[in-house]
Amino acid sequence: MARITMGDRLLLFFREYNLRETENGSKLRFQTEHSISKEKESDAIWTKDGTQNTIRDGENTISISSLKYEEDNDILSVLDKLEKMFEDNKLVEIWQVNLDSATTPEGTYSAHYFQGYFTSLEITAADSAVEVSLEYAINGRGVKGTDLLTPEQIGAINAEQYEYQSIKALGTTTGGV
Repeated sequence: MARITMGDRLLLFFREYNLRETENGSKLRFQTEHSISKEKESDAIWTKDGTQNTIRDGENTISISSLKYEEDNDILSVLDKLEKMFEDNKLVEIWQVNLDSATTPEGTYSAHYFQGYFTSLEITAADSAVEVSLEYAINGRGVKGTDLLTPEQIGAINAEQYEYQSIKALGTTTGGV
C-alpha cells in the first residue's frame, strides 16, 4: 500500500569532506525545512524537418533552513561548523536519510548522498527565533544508496530538546515539602 512520506522523516547529515576518515556525519538540530532542486538545460536547434531539442544537466542545489542555537559546554554546534565550512570554501558531504526506510534493527536506511559547496548563508533576526538559511551547490547529481547509522546518529534523531530532571532538588539527599 502506498503511503505519504512526511518531511520530518527526511533528515540531513553533514560532514566536511576532508574529515571523512575521522568524523561521522552530524545531524543539524532544529532544522525547519530543506529542499533539493535539480534542473535540466535545453537547447532548441532549428532544422528543415522541425525543431530538435537537446537536454543536459543544469544546476542542482539544496536549500536548508534551521533555527539558530547554541550548544552547552563550549562545543561548536553543527550550525557553527557549517558556517565555518561556508566561510572556508570547504567541500561538504550531505546525506538525506529517509527514516521510514529502515531495513534492519541496526539502523540501515536508504540515503541520497551529495558532495558540493555552500554558496550562501543568511541569518534572519526578527522578533522570534533567529533563522539561518543555507544554499548548497551539488557537484553532479548525487548518488542513492544505503547507510548504517551510528548509535550516536540514531540518538541525535531520537533526542528530545532536554533530558528528564528529578523532582528532588539536586543538592538534597531527602525529599520534602
